[in-house]
Amino acid sequence: MEPLELIIVLLCVLLGLGRGADLAFATDAATGLCTAGAVWWRYLALGAVVLAAVLAGRSRPLPPEPLRSRRPAAGVLAFAGAVCMLAAGAAQFVLAAGTVSTFVRILLEVACAVWLSNLGRSWLRGDGWKTPAGGLPLAIAGSALFYWNVLMRFMENSSSWHRVQPTAAVWQEMAALLLLAALARTLYLPRPENGRSLHAAALAAFCLCLCWELPRVLLLLAAGFGGGMAAVLPELLSGLALCCIGGMGLACAGKEKAGNN
Repeated sequence: MEPLELIIVLLCVLLGLGRGADLAFATDAATGLCTAGAVWWRYLALGAVVLAAVLAGRSRPLPPEPLRSRRPAAGVLAFAGAVCMLAAGAAQFVLAAGTVSTFVRILLEVACAVWLSNLGRSWLRGDGWKTPAGGLPLAIAGSALFYWNVLMRFMENSSSWHRVQPTAAVWQEMAALLLLAALARTLYLPRPENGRSLHAAALAAFCLCLCWELPRVLLLLAAGFGGGMAAVLPELLSGLALCCIGGMGLACAGKEKAGNN
């Protein structure tokens, strides 16, 4: 990993630690409102680190060849994300209200799980790289989940700037969408300019989908073990899937040793 990328990773980790402290000590769990300090400092810190990640990614193209080779870390994370995504869909089917939007989301979660599992299978193959099965249509369907989630957050979850979580969640969904879309373009529609877009999306997804999300996932896990698992399970599993996608972004951006064997 290049020195600039290492600095970005450290900034993302520090952002995640700060986010965890903020959720634990300076955010009301019931309302999501900040109880100490100006809300704008949260957005400034998040925006600054994401901007730095995007600029760092755009400064150096990510060559496509390693993505078409064996990458165990990326493959394991892709499979883990697929499992969490399928489990989230199943939990919503059992526990959530049977609305049309929920049904559409479940279908898109299944498509995303299939796409991630195909990616994982290609990255873990021991007999040489093969392009993920399903082609570009499945990749588009798998990425569409996050576009749908953005639409639903605007339509169903009214929010204010003073509630950081639902507002930042839109950024997270967009980061996951951009990463998966950039992967699809690199694998199925290779162009020279894809390298910078993929690298920027990968680092941004690591920041937003893993470092920013993980503290919230841990709090949801604690709440679930405290006796409310059924209430938080779909959200917890979706958060875990998002974390896996963020980790996958870092695995794609890093210089993992790649090979066909």
